[in-house]
Amino acid sequence: MQFEPMELEPIKAGQERLSRVFSDEFAFSIPTYQRPYAWEQEQAQALLDDILASLEDAIATKEPVTYFLGSIVLIKQPGSPDAKVVDGQQRLTTLTILLSVLRDLSGLEASIKRHAYICEEGDPDKGTKSRYRLTLRKRDEEFFRDTVQIKGATDTLPESKGLTDSRLRIVENATLFRERLTKMSAEQRDRLMAFLLQRCYLVVIAVSNVDVAHRVFTVLNARGLDLTPADILKADLLDRVDEKEEKDYSDNWEALEEQLGRERFSELFQHIRMIYQRDKPRERLEVGFKRFVTDFGNHQHFMKNVLQPLGSTFALLTSPRAFSALHGEEAARRLRFLSKLDNNDWLPVALKFFAHSKPSLDDAADFMRRLETLGYFLFVTRADLNERIRRYAAVLTDLVGDGWKGKSIVLSKDDKANFRRHLDGPIYQVTRIRLPLLLRLDAELSSGGATYAHSGVSVEHVLPQNPAAGSQWLSDFPDEPARIAWTHRLANLLLLTVRKNAQASNWDFQTKKKLYFTANGGVSPFVLTTQVLGEDHWTPELLEARQLSLLAKLYDTWDIAPEKSA
Repeated sequence: MQFEPMELEPIKAGQERLSRVFSDEFAFSIPTYQRPYAWEQEQAQALLDDILASLEDAIATKEPVTYFLGSIVLIKQPGSPDAKVVDGQQRLTTLTILLSVLRDLSGLEASIKRHAYICEEGDPDKGTKSRYRLTLRKRDEEFFRDTVQIKGATDTLPESKGLTDSRLRIVENATLFRERLTKMSAEQRDRLMAFLLQRCYLVVIAVSNVDVAHRVFTVLNARGLDLTPADILKADLLDRVDEKEEKDYSDNWEALEEQLGRERFSELFQHIRMIYQRDKPRERLEVGFKRFVTDFGNHQHFMKNVLQPLGSTFALLTSPRAFSALHGEEAARRLRFLSKLDNNDWLPVALKFFAHSKPSLDDAADFMRRLETLGYFLFVTRADLNERIRRYAAVLTDLVGDGWKGKSIVLSKDDKANFRRHLDGPIYQVTRIRLPLLLRLDAELSSGGATYAHSGVSVEHVLPQNPAAGSQWLSDFPDEPARIAWTHRLANLLLLTVRKNAQASNWDFQTKKKLYFTANGGVSPFVLTTQVLGEDHWTPELLEARQLSLLAKLYDTWDIAPEKSA
């Protein structure tokens, strides 16, 4: 096959010393769509430690040691210094803070000279105005200038109390650099400044097209915080917004991102795509989102009727207390149990339902009971990703429009039989489900009111997996096939908060109860375990009755009991 030649977007890339990066060759600006400055003290300290270590190597070896700071991706037209930063904001901002602190700890003459790396002085003869070499987003631009970039600004840093997010990070990192560099001698600081400017390099990648810049960033993904698909979608949306409205849209976007947190905010866009696509994603989020979320094409409608309500609902679903206040404790209880699953594929369904309807407390509880039942059915039967997506997509289809048919969320007769068969099987051998399932069962045994904050909860056998020869266990369970069949089923399992003890697991029943199964004061926080402690013997007959009782509790919880024959 022969492909037609195509015109490629020119990409300019090269290593640049910091002395040139912070020169008249570049005037960096952070686009509105970029996330706030987010490097914490740990990252800033690691950067400084690495640079100082390289400086020490250079001094010790007297070799031309250089330090590579990573790469930055810019949207920059040839011949113009103006450069929008697609990737590299974290490094450029942190380096500007470091250079500003070094400037402010210098003598008068040196500080004037070093200020040139922070600010390009205007020339009245040429008709040029002074401008700072790095301009942050509008929200942080003035704060960064007053706190860091102005001469002497880092001498009197504001208190961090009351500051949030990017402004807090700026002050914390400036404070860190001040504390570290103040302990150095003036000569040591001079050497550091010279090493930074002469021996530290960035790879600068400049393209003139925003889409190419994003692709380059995705491939390189250099050091720093990743540019998320949500950031790219934000850029796309703001590009279509009137200049007068851009700040309002950007502020509303960032307010929701701050409310949810960066990770959950990115996750929200995956759920929104699923609500619209209702199929397994087969392309990158930023590509598929624009294809399937048709409302994204209308920025006003998308912000008002899609992102805001779904974002607010997502915040509610990730806060059980607030969810309970609005939709009732029973619905919130089911929500807490769903959140214990090893996947969140159910979330788009909950988002769609609660964002676009105002259910009564009874309807909310009924919906969450059905959704939890479906979620645990897929979890316990170990449905794969394709099957989970198929089932939840069917529910999402039912939710399209004003009414909810509800058919697809209800388990079929065959589903219920399959669910019961797995619950009655060797649960312990299915590693992913045993602890969540037993915690769910224990909560029902405690009348649904139990919530667990215990760390290190484990699942333990009563009848051991490998009883010792001549033990009481072999006398109580003489039929080996029956003993093996009972070992890993629900009736023979309990919950412990103590560390597992392989030796203790083979003790006889009475010794286990006294020395292994109890916590503080001879009691257990788990009903499952307390029930075991109340037994005098552990026999096949007891296990049979216990298994039926525990299964009946789960069947009632999820309404999956066998239909009674007429």
